[in-house]
Amino acid sequence: MTDHSPRSSAEPYAYQSPYAQASTRRPGRTNKTQLKLFEAALLIMSEKGSIATTVDEVAERAGVSKGTVYYNFGSKKTMVDQLLQYGAKLLISEIDKGRAQRDPREAIRLACYSAFKYLEAHPGFARLWISEVWKNPETWSPTMREVRLELIGAIKDIIDGIPLLYKVDTNQSTEAVAVALFGAVFMLTMDREIHSSERAAEDATRTAMLIIDGYISS
Repeated sequence: MTDHSPRSSAEPYAYQSPYAQASTRRPGRTNKTQLKLFEAALLIMSEKGSIATTVDEVAERAGVSKGTVYYNFGSKKTMVDQLLQYGAKLLISEIDKGRAQRDPREAIRLACYSAFKYLEAHPGFARLWISEVWKNPETWSPTMREVRLELIGAIKDIIDGIPLLYKVDTNQSTEAVAVALFGAVFMLTMDREIHSSERAAEDATRTAMLIIDGYISS
């Protein structure tokens, strides 16, 4: 059996240091109106698709005026980008919950679990993300590219702490591990939604953690 216990070190553990650069990405307090619009728009897009969704429908579902939709998420043309950006902000705040853990493996485990719980509560965001990411990358908007880097970067920041406390496979970069984990979280979420799987967040987290445990050397 592989031992994933942290290796001993004579020096104090400086795990928090990789997070200093990420502090500027952390979202502020969530606006209740934005959250209501976000959830309403994702519900409609889940039913009709992003192209067929209108500002009028989002306003009606959220119980606000069209002007409120425009003020918070812009026009129909920019709504998808705004939803991706806002949803990613909320997801990063969930991933950040792992930062309080001193053990980087436990930090990743908690980050994955929190991400699965968020996507479980907002499956429309996972569906929207998958539908956009599978388009030809040449057609991605600048916002889509930026959001992808932000999400992967949030995961990588935590993974960067693993080599400080564990022996790892040095043939793998932390960026590659972050991309693999990022993809696993979204695909496991979509599999649960599409096939009405009973897989709980705890089970999905254990599956995703196989990537991390493969990165940590025995």
